[in-house]
Amino acid sequence: MKVNPYILPLLRRLAILAVISIAAVYIVSEIAFRLMGNDLSRGPERVELVIPAGTAQKLSAGQKTDIPDAMIFVQGDELVVKNEDSTNHVLGPLFIPAGQSASMRLDAVSDTAFECSFQATRYFGLTVKEAVTWSNRLSAMWYGVMPTVMLLLVYSLVMRPLKPDVPRQS
Repeated sequence: MKVNPYILPLLRRLAILAVISIAAVYIVSEIAFRLMGNDLSRGPERVELVIPAGTAQKLSAGQKTDIPDAMIFVQGDELVVKNEDSTNHVLGPLFIPAGQSASMRLDAVSDTAFECSFQATRYFGLTVKEAVTWSNRLSAMWYGVMPTVMLLLVYSLVMRPLKPDVPRQS
């Protein structure tokens, strides 16, 4: 059986381009991940939100509070709301008496706006995302490898066409 003389050079080129593509996609993906400042590649934690003293007075005077109006959490985090104000406050299902704390576990991935009493808008955005793991990141990178290999293959064939592997005659 006669083998096409272009098969071996093509397979060699594909192997080299696959290695180059894996490295390039990994580097670009890692740089993008770092530049985004993503803090979701961690396990669940206890996250504390403090309602400072004087919050109710600021709100009644029509002033904005220093409390963020939205937060992003990792699935499994525990949100602990500590009320240092002299007034009772509410955050969604939580009632937080003055000088006390209340907490809730954030187990479900969601993007929710809870009604709250410590924001001028009366709403607090709560986003719960799945933690970013190495397996998530590697599977996402894989989607970039195959198109990159194909793109590099096309360019390489235009720039340097294949030469057939001709067996040597003895």
